[in-house]
Formats: sequence, C-alpha cells, structure tokens
Amino acid sequence: MKKENYRLLISSLYFNYIFQGMAAIILSQNMANLKIHWQATTAQVTLVMSAIGLGRILSLYFSGYFSDKFGRKKTVLIAIVSYMIFFCGMLLTSNYQVAFFLAMFGGISNAFLDTSTYPTLVEAYPDERINSSLSVLNKAFISLGQFILPFITRYLLQQDLFFGWPFFLCALCLLINMFYLLFARFPKSKTIVKKNTDVTKTGISKNRGKFKIDGIALLIFSFVSVSLFNIFILWIPQYAESMQVVSHENSLIFVSLYSTGSFISVFFTSGIVKKGINIPKFISFCLLISGMSLLLMLIYPSFMTVVIAAICIGIFAAGGIWQLGLALMLELFPKKKGKCTSYYSLATSVSIMVTPYITGVLSEQGISYVFWFVILLNIIGLLASLVIVHRYNKLIKRLVLG
Repeated sequence: MKKENYRLLISSLYFNYIFQGMAAIILSQNMANLKIHWQATTAQVTLVMSAIGLGRILSLYFSGYFSDKFGRKKTVLIAIVSYMIFFCGMLLTSNYQVAFFLAMFGGISNAFLDTSTYPTLVEAYPDERINSSLSVLNKAFISLGQFILPFITRYLLQQDLFFGWPFFLCALCLLINMFYLLFARFPKSKTIVKKNTDVTKTGISKNRGKFKIDGIALLIFSFVSVSLFNIFILWIPQYAESMQVVSHENSLIFVSLYSTGSFISVFFTSGIVKKGINIPKFISFCLLISGMSLLLMLIYPSFMTVVIAAICIGIFAAGGIWQLGLALMLELFPKKKGKCTSYYSLATSVSIMVTPYITGVLSEQGISYVFWFVILLNIIGLLASLVIVHRYNKLIKRLVLG
C-alpha cells in the first residue's frame, strides 16, 4: 500500500534529476554563445562552470544537517529554487563574475537535492533491495537529461533561434514540479536507533583497510572517475569540431551518445555486481577500456573513433563505477561510514570545481591538450585501482584463511 502511495512522489523527485543532468552540461553546450553574452574568454567561462563544484563543497555538510533537522520537503524545495536561480541567472547577467556567483546555486541545489531524495527513498521504501534499486535509477534520469539537451540545443542552432530557451524551459519545468511537491505527502523522517551496540562491541564493524593506503587510493579514484566523464562531456563537442569530424551543431550529439551508454550501463553494472564479480578488478577493467578508447580517439581522430570513445566513456567511466568505489570504501571502513562518505564525495566536488578551469586553460593552447590531460588522469586512476586490487585480494585471502 505504501508503495502505491509514494509512487507519484518518487517520480516527481526523479523528475528533478533530469534537470540536474542538464545543469551539468548546459554551460558547455552553449559555451560559444555564453562567451559573447558575458564578453568573456574560454577560461573565464570554464571558471563559471567551476563555481558549481564550489557551491557543492560549501553546502555539502549543511544540506545533510538541514534535511535531518527541517525535513525532506523543505530541503528539496530549496534545491528546486536554487536550480531556478542557476538557470535564469546564467541568462539574466551579462557579467561572468556575477555568473560565477549565481553558478554556485547549481552546486547548492545539487547537494540539497541529493540529501532530500535519497533519505526519502529509504523512508518511503524501507526494504533495502527496493530502495537500492531505486537509487540506481537516479543515474538513469541524469543520463536522460544529458541525452535530451544536445538535441534541443542542436535544433536551436539549426533554426537560428535564441540559445537561452533551454535555460528558461528547465526553470519552468522545475517551477511546475515544485507546485506539486508543495502539497505532496512525504514519508515521516525516521531517526536511526542504535540497537546493535553489542555487534559493534564485538568488533564486526572493525575497519579492514588502512586509510593512508586504501582510503587515499579510493579518494584518488573518486576524483579521477568523475573527472573522466565530466571533462569528456564538457569538451568532446569542441574536440570533434576542431578535428573537422563534424559541424558545430552536430558535434553536440556526441554527448547524447555518451548519455545513451551511461543509461544502459547503469542497469548492466547493477546486474554484474549482483552476480558477485570482483569489484576492484572490474573498476580497473573499466578504467583500462576508457583509457584505450580515449587514446584511440587522440591518435586517429575520426567520426568513428569519437563515437567509440563517447560510448566507451558512457559505459565504462560513467555507468556506476563511482558508486562501486564508494561501496568498497564503506566495506573497508565500516566504523566510519559517514566520515568516509563525506571524504569520498568531497573528492568528487573538488574535481567538479577544479577540472573545468584547468581544462579551460589547456584548451587555449589546443583542444587536444585537454584529452591528453584526461589520459594522464586515467593512468593515475588506473594505478590507484591496481593498488586497491592488490590490497583487496590480500584482504579476501586473509578472511578466507581466518
């Protein structure tokens, strides 16, 4: 009965994630127009993009506290209002410094949306198997938004229409959704009762890894995995256009190809993990395939190699391996789950903040430098994952031998 009652609410919450996906790429999709609109350089536009990560870092801890203290409904409403400020603000200002400040609302809304939606899922569907499968859908809706937006942008370019219509459309859709959520009935927030204190005392939740080795390796992986697909979707249209692979309006479609791969991979990865695959080895395999596809694209730039790279990055870099890394972190450090999750998410936020600006500076030297930088990050991430593989295998042997 409870499932039926909350089905519409959960659908409404996931609807917001379509626009979170669009928010992640809407500035890069309109970089040329925004440079003119703000009278800014490429590096200055990417600096504005970095503000999204800064906003997320500044609000990450407070948003969780606010959600627990004042409720999920108020938290998600703040997220929606912040996104509307972000989408409208990018157009209403003609100054990149003001745009930098307003872009932070994109990061604030990101944090508030996560800390309201995930707890609501758990409270609406206490069965772990159900809420875990619902959490996977989060990534699918983000991918859906990133699939749709390039087609809208391409149509506007072909018809020579105002580039800002998608910004206003996103804000309008969120406003309509907000009116439903204002009157929606949310499940009651549940306080976690510590009933298993005896279990903790017996040492079952003892940390299995060394944070200075395993933890740092996983933080490096968190930074790298997010950087791979964020940099890719930010710069692949410009790369394809500069290599004369396709025209400007058609170059945007590569982001949709990436999103298709990511959408499919969410369910594929979930199925593989349920069958008991060795997660560290799977992560290393994904990083290896991602790096090889990028290297192929750089050495032999053509329509086909860019298509292969877009699909491979979607499937192997953005299809859930970040979440698998977090699961490993919590498995190795069960005594400090909250703190480790915060560190892991912080590494992600730092990536979102610094990589747009770094790649923006590199792009002024040549767009190919951006993707060689991605290759470097991929190698670093692969080395970190191999450390995890080695350490994890030793842990498994030690547990088996008793």
